[in-house]
Amino acid sequence: MARASLDGIAYSLFGWAGEAIARMVPTLRSDIVSADMKVYPPAYASRVVFLSIIALVLGFVFDVPIVILLSRMGVGLGGVLATSFSVPLMLAGAVFGLGLVYPKIKLSNRTSRFDLEVPYLSVYITVMATGGISPYTSFERLAKAPKVLFQEIKKEAMYFFLKVKGMGQDPLSAIEDSAKRVPHNGYKQLMLGYAATLRAGGDVVHYLQRQTEVMLRERVSQMKTIGERIGALMESYMAIVLLTSMTLYVLYVVNMALAQAGMGLAGGEIQFVMVSYIIMPMLSGLFIYLADLMQPKYPVYDSTPYVVYLALGIPITIFLFVAMVLPFAVAPPASTVLRSVFSPFVGAVLLLTRLLGLGKGYESGVGMIISLTLGLLPAMIVETRSTLKFSGIQYGLTRFLRDLVEVRKTGMAPEKCIINLKDRDYGKFTPYLRDIAKQVGWGVSLHTIFERFSKGMKNWFALISMFLLVESIEVGGGTPQTLEALASYAETLEQVEKEKRAALRPLMLMPYVGALIITVVVLILVEFMGSMLKFAGTAISTEQLVGMFLPPVIINSYMMGLAAGKIGSERVAAGFKHAILLLLANLVAMMIAPQITAGMMPKL
Repeated sequence: MARASLDGIAYSLFGWAGEAIARMVPTLRSDIVSADMKVYPPAYASRVVFLSIIALVLGFVFDVPIVILLSRMGVGLGGVLATSFSVPLMLAGAVFGLGLVYPKIKLSNRTSRFDLEVPYLSVYITVMATGGISPYTSFERLAKAPKVLFQEIKKEAMYFFLKVKGMGQDPLSAIEDSAKRVPHNGYKQLMLGYAATLRAGGDVVHYLQRQTEVMLRERVSQMKTIGERIGALMESYMAIVLLTSMTLYVLYVVNMALAQAGMGLAGGEIQFVMVSYIIMPMLSGLFIYLADLMQPKYPVYDSTPYVVYLALGIPITIFLFVAMVLPFAVAPPASTVLRSVFSPFVGAVLLLTRLLGLGKGYESGVGMIISLTLGLLPAMIVETRSTLKFSGIQYGLTRFLRDLVEVRKTGMAPEKCIINLKDRDYGKFTPYLRDIAKQVGWGVSLHTIFERFSKGMKNWFALISMFLLVESIEVGGGTPQTLEALASYAETLEQVEKEKRAALRPLMLMPYVGALIITVVVLILVEFMGSMLKFAGTAISTEQLVGMFLPPVIINSYMMGLAAGKIGSERVAAGFKHAILLLLANLVAMMIAPQITAGMMPKL
């Protein structure tokens, strides 16, 4: 309702602009339809224009503190005016561009979800067909399946159910219509091939079995390709970030040191703020987005770490940033006021800086590390607990499926097989198996058992595997051939995941080495420039330069940790621990840099 109201307001105000944009971008209409966005294309374009104007206004509002800070830093009127207009315009332009690209992004995400769901759809239809259930009856069952298992397929199943039951269309025509409207080749081939085989009077079960084998092999091949691309993305990310950071920080250190000595170009502070606090974090965010595009989209995941991070971590980080970093980063009289207001926090930073043996100028860096680390700790603890609880279930379930296939080949009933396997050790899946076997022994239906199993389960592979197992037993009788296909697919995917983790494990050391190198090089370069200029008879404030460069270097390491977690483990939440470790690596670099500098200076 809120979106409808927003579209209505936007179209009433900027309908002329929306109509013009819809004509200028002819692919917008087809992208919106394929992405299943139920909105009139000119109305959506009007919404983009409306949100861009709001972003422009908000940019000017949030630009006020930046302008005040730059004026206190001594930036000229030209630099202040350039910032006051460039930031809002950049924000509005980013919102407008993202709004026009969003349908393509949503279409890509929908296609990725189809890549994940279609092989399991083929397995499900084949299992049901083996048990004598037609695919269009399977679609009716999928319309009532839990949404967490088949997000996109469930939409198509409900569309099919509406066409057949509500509009009286024959099932084959409804399946063909569904295949034509879905932007996924695998889904089209499966559905149209089934309809053609049935119309020609062919062996539908054999077709579905062969198609399932082909799709499972293609999915495994896709997963291997994704692993290779992720490894290449990790290498590219570290190369670009390291080279860019090193080059820019060296240039700005040299320029600002010479500017203090009256020999450089003044006015570089505004460019430094833009690059270090905006462009570099956006570069890491770009690679996080690229990794998200490449990686599979699992509909089930534990969102608790993100909730904790947004509700608790970010407020803690902002408060501690104001209390521990700004008192050392801004110029008087603002710094004097902040130090008096947050004197306990300022005292804690000064005490820790002295205990670490760091000199003046390092206080802002120490405060930044404390604020970011304490902000991440609650979410990292929740993420670690979630990983320990759910990560090993897939491994145990895969072993259980293989044992179930071998026991089932003896002719024993599937329910009896489950009871006989309950005493074996399947790791973290063992408690769930024993509970399932207990309920089977009590005569509880498998459908009810699955509903209980799915409550609180945050592992999509475990959920979909158990769903297919339950359906194959309840409808298809759990034939050894069907269970063999399911077990083989689970084993292959597990092996691919192991190979991907093994390939990425050495690359995960690169962010830590990079963080150490960047921090040490920046600090050494500042001291080096101070010594050289002092030798030339000109004094500069190395403490001010250290205090200026440390916070953005630390923020860059923070973003590198989040990106490393996303690229290596498919979740940004997995980067919380990497970000904390990188912050601690920055602290170590701050401690060893003065020692390295002290050893180098006598040689000059």
